[in-house]
Amino acid sequence: MELFAKNGFESTSVQEITEACGISKGAFYLYFKSKESLLFSIFEVFIDKVSKKIVSVFEMDSSPKDKLELFLCIQFEEIDQYSDFILMLLREQTKPDETELFVLMQQMDTQLNDTLKELLVGAYGITIKRHIPDMTIMVKGLIKGYVELIIMYNRNFDYKKLANFLLYRIDSLVSGLTTPFLEEDFILKIDDKKTT
Repeated sequence: MELFAKNGFESTSVQEITEACGISKGAFYLYFKSKESLLFSIFEVFIDKVSKKIVSVFEMDSSPKDKLELFLCIQFEEIDQYSDFILMLLREQTKPDETELFVLMQQMDTQLNDTLKELLVGAYGITIKRHIPDMTIMVKGLIKGYVELIIMYNRNFDYKKLANFLLYRIDSLVSGLTTPFLEEDFILKIDDKKTT
């Protein structure tokens, strides 16, 4: 990850990877078919780590709003921890295609949608259900804006404070909801298109 983040994916050779890890090229190829399969494995580990932290949020004995706030905090902390690597991915994986990595990123987005739905319904009640597509888009937009500051401009924040700030913005969004803009099953339709 450090080599990819520093030199870029294309510019990093398998030789450099094996030297940095203190292993032979033969040992590398026992575990990975290619440099691309290593990148895929790194991304899998990142997603698995974040997923486990998110699962732990649901297992906590906390209020639904506290769980939503912690979820937001985890998003920012993990992005910050891997910001150089993620910036490299953004630079070098700009065109979406049907690679394994892109499919994995789609699965991660679907998981994010499902998690947000569960947290929002938990925090604001069943009446928000018809607003979930709009709320999902808006909350993801809020997260994305701050993630860009973390990654693109290398800004470090107090992530607990940021998560708390965003929770109040979400409260404001919820209190101002009227007629939904998006259909209730809009996100499901998007996720279906991703898998076909």
